Amino acid sequence: MDSKPAPLASPSPPPRSSTPSPPLNVGRLPFLVCAPFFHSSLGGAEGIRFVDGVPSFHNGELQAGRVDCAPSSSFEYGLHFRDYKLFPGVSTSSTMEMKSVLFLSQVPWEGLDGVPVGLSSDSATSNVLFRILCARRFSVRPRILPGTGEDAVRESQGRVFIGDRALVESLSGRWPYRYDLADVWMRWQELPFSFGLWMVRREALREKQARVAAFHGLLLRSLASFRADPGKALDAWTAAYPTALPRDLMLSFYETADYGFTPRHAESLERYYRLAGEEGFLDAAPALDFAEV
Repeated sequence: MDSKPAPLASPSPPPRSSTPSPPLNVGRLPFLVCAPFFHSSLGGAEGIRFVDGVPSFHNGELQAGRVDCAPSSSFEYGLHFRDYKLFPGVSTSSTMEMKSVLFLSQVPWEGLDGVPVGLSSDSATSNVLFRILCARRFSVRPRILPGTGEDAVRESQGRVFIGDRALVESLSGRWPYRYDLADVWMRWQELPFSFGLWMVRREALREKQARVAAFHGLLLRSLASFRADPGKALDAWTAAYPTALPRDLMLSFYETADYGFTPRHAESLERYYRLAGEEGFLDAAPALDFAEV
């Protein structure tokens, strides 16, 4: 009697790769203005590598591809918009005073013609906005000091400050004239101003699509939880990034900060880019291109 043929063995599944997918490199700004974005992920987040730095630092890291996405300078997007897409519906903006982007001066803005002025080492957006306001709003041409070292600080009679240092300097009593750049723009153009945009490199969208989508969801949840309980969120933030600023000042800061991005924000940003081009700071007006996340 013929024996039955032995059953064919099931093919073995292919071995799983032991190489984990690369993390998403996210630029994080250690400024109070960015606490709503990051307070809930200070203990880390799966698949995310956070890199701390000021906006000017992240501009370079984004350009080099060492950071995949960040709430970076709106001016950086204007310079290299072909490399990035934007997270929809989110920005670092203000519809009133921003409070953390200031021009502080020994003389009134109208008297700045020829006066030595220092720019911020941390924010190209704020520096260009200041120079647009000088030329188009106040019709003055201050003498812009090169560099941001101590010699420039001592010589300057006015300076652009951003972030927590702007809040500290505004309380120092050293500057008799205080101008909030978002407020000056709003009174002139009747539009909110977006200092920072959430930019993601186009290749990161292709190569790390799932990670980008997951982080975008984390970002929106972090904003929602901050709005629900800003005091609790600030407790976590200041434990990681201590500050001597009074608690009531920190909480009041968020009364005017705006983290949305509406058609009015887009109109304002397009106007800023047009004026920046007319003043010679940009070669081309960028299109606002949003990622599908």
